[in-house]
Amino acid sequence: MQSRVLLLLGILCFLARLTGAGSVRCFSGVDRLTGKCADLIGEGIEEEDCCLNINYCFTTGDNANSHLCRPTAEWSDWSIWSHCSVTCLEGVQQRRRICYGKGRGNCHGTERLQTRACVDQECCPDDGSWSEWSLWSTCSVTCLTGQRVRSRSCSEPPPSCGGQCRGVSLQLQPCDTKQICPTHGSWAPWGPWGACDKSCRHEGSELVPIRSRRRVCSNPAPSLSPPGTPCPGNNTESSLCDFLPFCPVAGSWGTWSALSPCSVSCGVGKVRQGRTCDRPAPKYGGAACPGGAIGDIPCNTRIPCPVHGSWTQWSWWSYCERPHFNISCRPYVGQQKRTRRCVGQAHNGHPCPGSIIEIRACYNADHCWYGKGSWTDWNAWSLCEPPCGKPSLRSRARSCVPIYPNYPNETTFKKKAPIYFWGFPNYECDDLLGERGRLAAGPAVSERSRLRLKEVTAFL
Repeated sequence: MQSRVLLLLGILCFLARLTGAGSVRCFSGVDRLTGKCADLIGEGIEEEDCCLNINYCFTTGDNANSHLCRPTAEWSDWSIWSHCSVTCLEGVQQRRRICYGKGRGNCHGTERLQTRACVDQECCPDDGSWSEWSLWSTCSVTCLTGQRVRSRSCSEPPPSCGGQCRGVSLQLQPCDTKQICPTHGSWAPWGPWGACDKSCRHEGSELVPIRSRRRVCSNPAPSLSPPGTPCPGNNTESSLCDFLPFCPVAGSWGTWSALSPCSVSCGVGKVRQGRTCDRPAPKYGGAACPGGAIGDIPCNTRIPCPVHGSWTQWSWWSYCERPHFNISCRPYVGQQKRTRRCVGQAHNGHPCPGSIIEIRACYNADHCWYGKGSWTDWNAWSLCEPPCGKPSLRSRARSCVPIYPNYPNETTFKKKAPIYFWGFPNYECDDLLGERGRLAAGPAVSERSRLRLKEVTAFL
């Protein structure tokens, strides 16, 4: 009796999974541009089963939002650059990206929009002007009425940089010869073929359907005075419908058969199956079998996928020191270290490669007075802000850095290793009088504003 109860409970659980209780639409990938789920595996899959692979994502019910199985958010790829904001001279382009997935505040960096300068065309179009009209040409016919023409050129001056002249380069004018011409008959185009007396022909039959068409002597009709010649040939034509196909036979699919095992060894994957259009195959132009010959259905291994460990960021370097010895602001070598942690390893995933600790030799320069520092080179000019209109400004900056003592730069104890200066020394650089920290696209920056900008640059 107890075994029957257990069997009944198992059947009820299986039916609950089939009816979609807590089920989702499971996908094996994510669109890197939009952050949306991609490559549907199947519907009615348990969320827990779908997320056995943390690289999968899913949607629930009618909610179109995509949910990553991975617990951290990621940046999408950058979109393509937009069109230049102007068609000539200098403009700007922009591109964007989005943060998608769980914990969107965890995306490293804050840049969602990038802007850059662009030039589609170095100059703007300039229209030209027309020359004087030429003399009228002779009449185009020797009898009845015709046309004459005159022209002008876009050359005084010619257009530049893609410009043009407004108006037309040719003018037509009717002309009358005062002479009567004979009109010879000419056929109008053939009319359409009539329908064949049958829509298809039977294989092996000698009887071929026939069709016909007509034409009229009206393009133009021959004149009576003066008399024109009539149209030559017949006004009717017949043709065999030997191009008609044999009567069609529509195709029908055979049964499905498996073409491959489950595509994954853990989590949810796909099984590919195929069928053949051969029961019967289409004949004589008959309709092909509807749908595809190959299809995928989901398969569930119910095995969690391995999750490999990943390193956290290195900690700050420890205080540079040497046991029982004062090395502050002196040419004596000390030692400092930093550490990191391996997190996230699960389900027999690989541990993090490398070491959890890093040690280096150092000089303690914290709060040491080094006197004069030196200025770095200017960095590149920024884009103009705002990108159009007045006033529009762009800026650049440089920094004051210390000049460290000429201590030995490597140690030979046990093995050669570089020695690093550590700490926040005290130093100063010469005033930036006569330099510019920012340039304006219009009038120059005032002397007072220029000095203030240099003071801010020196502080930074």
